Amino acid sequence: MIPRISAGALAASAFIALSGSLPAGQASACNRMDGCIHDTQRENYGMMHDGRMSEAMRSGAENVEAFRSIGTEASQQEQPRPKPRRRPAAASGR
Repeated sequence: MIPRISAGALAASAFIALSGSLPAGQASACNRMDGCIHDTQRENYGMMHDGRMSEAMRSGAENVEAFRSIGTEASQQEQPRPKPRRRPAAASGR
């Protein structure tokens, strides 16, 4: 039992050590002094003013509506399952 516990602890510590060395996506790719938040802010500002954001919101709303309509069609097509019949009570002959 002790070898299992020690092996688990070793595996957990190795996993933590390796996951700490992995990059954190795009945030780790940014090496500026002030970070990359300004790029994101400029992109958001541009999307709001050139119509890309409203187009994306409209497209998302259409996707949600389509998903909901599929769900209502599926629920309308479902038929209720027959209820299982109960067994007759057995006469106890004891």
